[in-house]
Amino acid sequence: MAILILFGGVCASFIYALTSAESSSFLLRRSRCDSCMRPLKWYELFPVLSFLILKGRCLICKTKIPVSNLVVEVLMIILFICPIFIELSLKDLTLYYLIILFLIPLSIFDFETFTIPNHINLIFLFTGLYLTDFHYIEIAGDFAVIITLHLFYLLFYGSVGYGDIKLFTVLTLITPLDFFLYIVMFTYLIGGLFVLIINLYKKNRVDKVPLVPFITNGVLIVFYFYDEIHLIYTGGFL
Repeated sequence: MAILILFGGVCASFIYALTSAESSSFLLRRSRCDSCMRPLKWYELFPVLSFLILKGRCLICKTKIPVSNLVVEVLMIILFICPIFIELSLKDLTLYYLIILFLIPLSIFDFETFTIPNHINLIFLFTGLYLTDFHYIEIAGDFAVIITLHLFYLLFYGSVGYGDIKLFTVLTLITPLDFFLYIVMFTYLIGGLFVLIINLYKKNRVDKVPLVPFITNGVLIVFYFYDEIHLIYTGGFL
């Protein structure tokens, strides 16, 4: 478990930094403070612990470290160890860890900026296809889904960002088709309920919300309750 905790925290920090990076030069340099540009020491890079020990500030310039760094690391660690205590319904640990590695940092980044960087979608796609060995590709079904996604974007322009469409495209190519359809269903069920509740208590109507956090929630629900959901919607016939 200790290895999973450390690995999850380190990966969270790296993927979140990669998501926020504006150029590929991030991969060729050491980790550094975004304020004073000082290269970070090894003891400043421990997931969660370093943030707490440093009290959320740079050791030298005392600039506040974004709390989103801590949130990403904590969420990733929790989700990394969850399968130890709760059995996955879709028993594909490689796919589970692959998806949360990208979706947790993307959720926080989308929440803060309402954007999904193209380079992360591309890295997610190529990594996903490689690790799943194209196992979940269904040419006819995936093609129909991708066309439908783009038609939805054109017909309801402004209600969903194109970055979300590209992320959905990646997910349909690296997951079973029915699994992906369940993700979409729960994404909009949870997202729609959230917007409805928020609008009941706010004077100004909320029309735009970051979608990736809801996609992530949908993914987690389907991973842990896939068999039950599949039985309900197919009656056990598929």
